[in-house]
Amino acid sequence: MLILFGSLGFNISLTRMPIRSLTLFLFITINVIITYLVLHLISTPFKDITEIIPVIVYSAFTAAGGVLNFKLLFDGNYQKYFLMMLLFAIAHFMIIPAVLIFDLSIFPALCVFTIIWFFVVYRTYQPSITDSKNYNEFYKIGFSAFVINSAVSLGLAGDKFIVNHFFTAEIANAYTFAWGLTAPIFYIGNLIEKYLFAEPKPDKNRILKKGFLFSLILISAYSGSIITLIYFIPSLLPDSISPETFSNIFVFMISGYSIYVIFHFPINTYLFKVTDTIKQKVISVYYSFIILIFAFLFYYSIRNTVDLNYQILLAAVWIYIFTLLIVKALIIFKGKENDSAGTDQIIPEEMKEIP
Repeated sequence: MLILFGSLGFNISLTRMPIRSLTLFLFITINVIITYLVLHLISTPFKDITEIIPVIVYSAFTAAGGVLNFKLLFDGNYQKYFLMMLLFAIAHFMIIPAVLIFDLSIFPALCVFTIIWFFVVYRTYQPSITDSKNYNEFYKIGFSAFVINSAVSLGLAGDKFIVNHFFTAEIANAYTFAWGLTAPIFYIGNLIEKYLFAEPKPDKNRILKKGFLFSLILISAYSGSIITLIYFIPSLLPDSISPETFSNIFVFMISGYSIYVIFHFPINTYLFKVTDTIKQKVISVYYSFIILIFAFLFYYSIRNTVDLNYQILLAAVWIYIFTLLIVKALIIFKGKENDSAGTDQIIPEEMKEIP
């Protein structure tokens, strides 16, 4: 939560506007501290200052390193990006021997490894020597990206809440297991999105055609394979799950989410890679209203114990996420596309000189 609100969509802002790394780190640190203070009012998981400070330091350096690393990916340096991600994973694995052998506290040890990782990313990333100074616009771009990228997650979180609190144990177990097998299509979509973000010549045809094609092939291959596997080897299911109940839920669930993922990630990449920031801000405003409307419907449903089953729940979630997707697509492709308005801000100068 601290890392999510700390970065606040600044990974997208940095691709649109130049800003000094020190200023970026200051903004992220302020966001992390404010988020922690708000969360502290709700619950107090850490009471000792020696625990609080390492948590804040770890979150700030992780968020800042993630923002700088995303810029590497966005500029087409995908090899450096994945190398930095590998180093980040290795840094966390090194915590295990550090804690077990040297009896170190987890978060102080994490801080040391994360700070080292951040400076490796910083040295790899080429800092901007200019600063737009328009920090208000920087925050607006970041926050609008944050709203757009967080909207679907809110719907999925509400989905899990209802399953855990209002479904019988049999349905809840089958639903949760079905979601565990469905979730990888989002990871596949996310990998495709990262591949598209690294596209050196961003335009409508290249991003959308490649995105849709790769998504269709990979998502269909995964969905078809897992459905076939479960159908022919039902013994793979845990004993606590009814094969018939699971089969009904899973086929229904993965079919709908597969269609969504195939379209969502290519369109999302096109939004942040090619289109101008004006459309991005407009979409975030519409998203805010949609979130509020569905949040009210969610609250009404759980307060009035509306009779829910998995078909109605999935249909409700799909109405929500496909509404978001359709609104995004309509705004992006409405009227005459002016790709240069967005790409002028994000393509490096040396790429503009390529004939």
